[in-house]
Amino acid sequence: MVAMRGLLHRLLIAAGLSLLLLPLGLVINPELGLGPLVGLWLGGTLLGGWGPTFRVLLWGSGCCALLIAAVVFTPLTRALTEGLIVNEAPQKADLIVVLGGGMHCGAGELEASSLARLEKGLELWRAGYAPRITLSDTVGEIFGDARCPSLGRVAAQRVQALYGEEGPEIILLPQMRTTRTEALAVAELVQARGWRRVLLVTTPAHSRRAAGAFRRLGLEVLSVNSSEPRFDTALVAPADRLQALTPLTREYLGLLAYRLRGWL
Repeated sequence: MVAMRGLLHRLLIAAGLSLLLLPLGLVINPELGLGPLVGLWLGGTLLGGWGPTFRVLLWGSGCCALLIAAVVFTPLTRALTEGLIVNEAPQKADLIVVLGGGMHCGAGELEASSLARLEKGLELWRAGYAPRITLSDTVGEIFGDARCPSLGRVAAQRVQALYGEEGPEIILLPQMRTTRTEALAVAELVQARGWRRVLLVTTPAHSRRAAGAFRRLGLEVLSVNSSEPRFDTALVAPADRLQALTPLTREYLGLLAYRLRGWL
């Protein structure tokens, strides 16, 4: 009876800790669906059934709590964010490359980071830096839904609605999945057309990995950052620091993965 009570006690604690950790999982990966979230919660709960794994869960929860405290209450987030930014003054170029961001698949609309990148690309075009813009004709699977509309096609429709026939030349890069596939497609396009300089438009935290991936292929790239719509880049408010944790986690893991694969 005592053993059973101890087991139930550990399971209840594990269930509570796992539930509290789920919001952190959503901050790191906002695209997690209901199924994976339930699976993570049940898996964390079951860890409480065995003493050693229960202790691992306790230690993991403590480490996560320390990480969140460091993000929210210290300048750590700002320092990490600054290490990801490559922002350069634009110059005359042959092409403006607007990298893909996110999609609201259900509504079929561009997510805020995609809108910010498109807005910056159009700003550069209006200023006369280049006559043409590339957009990423994405596949739905990268957003977790095969039925998700193409980001590039939705963006192109938006440009058409704004400017009609007077707008920039739009080039769709087909079957785009990652920053790496975008870099490969642009390198092939630049070589085929005999172009030289590219203005690379993305959000600030993505700029270091993006610029590195394009330059690795021998492209002459100027990295021109869009605005950051998801949080205030001054990172004064704790809520903004917490919001920044999503791109920070993705980008530092992305940098590691790209370096290991020789893409940087």
